[in-house]
Amino acid sequence: MRLQGAVFDGTEALLGTAGVPLPGVKEFLSLMKIEDVWMYLICDGAAAPVRTALEQSGLWNYFRGLLSAEEQGRAPLDPELYEKAVRRLRTARRATVLFTAREAALRAAKAAGFQVVLVGPGHPAEASALADVTVSDYRDMIRVER
Repeated sequence: MRLQGAVFDGTEALLGTAGVPLPGVKEFLSLMKIEDVWMYLICDGAAAPVRTALEQSGLWNYFRGLLSAEEQGRAPLDPELYEKAVRRLRTARRATVLFTAREAALRAAKAAGFQVVLVGPGHPAEASALADVTVSDYRDMIRVER
């Protein structure tokens, strides 16, 4: 089954500390959009500042929507948020992947049966082994030379 959807866990999976897109992320999101993969974002706090950060970084237009744990009355790592994002994407759960840079989100999503891509360098071997795929940055996903 081909990839139909992607859920991104917070801006840590997309933006660096200065609010700049991570290496290769724009190219990766563009490729996903070209391939007709629908994308959603989940965040812990209020949605408005997250949307603003994505708009300022030029990433917002890749996403179909945003779910805020705070605004949904859910704990930040509640797997129901991932489920709700999949329902909103109208994609098959097994054809939807969660991207995260947070090891706690990786564990929560894997415990709920999701496929997970762990993004970023320096994760312990245990976390990398738990993830379906581990990439140091998005250039690994699109095979761009560093």
